[in-house]
Amino acid sequence: MHPIYSDELNLPDAPFDAPKLNYEKPEENKNFWIIDNFFSEKQATEIANRCFMKSKWKLGKPYTSELWPGMRSKNALKKKELLQVENWIKETLKVDKLWVAESNSVVVDTNTAILVGADEGAARPHVDNRQLCRYGAVLFLSKNPKPHSGTSFYRLKYANEAAGGNLVQKPYNNLVDALNTDSLPPSAWYEDEAIENKFNRLILFKGNMVHSASSYFGKEKREKRLAITFFYMTED
Repeated sequence: MHPIYSDELNLPDAPFDAPKLNYEKPEENKNFWIIDNFFSEKQATEIANRCFMKSKWKLGKPYTSELWPGMRSKNALKKKELLQVENWIKETLKVDKLWVAESNSVVVDTNTAILVGADEGAARPHVDNRQLCRYGAVLFLSKNPKPHSGTSFYRLKYANEAAGGNLVQKPYNNLVDALNTDSLPPSAWYEDEAIENKFNRLILFKGNMVHSASSYFGKEKREKRLAITFFYMTED
């Protein structure tokens, strides 16, 4: 668990010579959006069962050297289902066009089922590469999720416990670029806001705002945290 940030905390200023990020307070309908019961109950249940029944999965840690946890499988939603998600995103963002970025070096796992158990991963604050994603979305598909297992947003926590920012902006594409470091320990973050995991809840958020799955749960396949992730580019 990351320490929870609060405006009531009496914190020092950030070290003057430390790398910094700009800060934008997580706020619903400004930089993240939530819609519950996105599909009908029957349709969402069918989608979840279809994901669980998939035979082709790519393994992450702790089974391989991949940085991401658990297992994932592409093409989670059918064409009409995916179009429904994309139409809602366009309507919410008031844009006419979305597209999935292409990369020769990075796999953009959009419309991908992500299945992760309690022993397979933990929260890992990050941003989505700005060259590949402007907005991320998650469809939660676990019927009985444990508390605090949705999506959390984070802000920097310096060694002196000062609170820093949470945005990666031009000219940088990711935290490695923006902070000039290969990695940060879990202690380098405050949890700033958390969206609860709820079956058939779809969330949308700015990809350049530091975020992560809040936690994972379950041991047996159908007990693990199941979600479908989406990554989209839009016009700036």
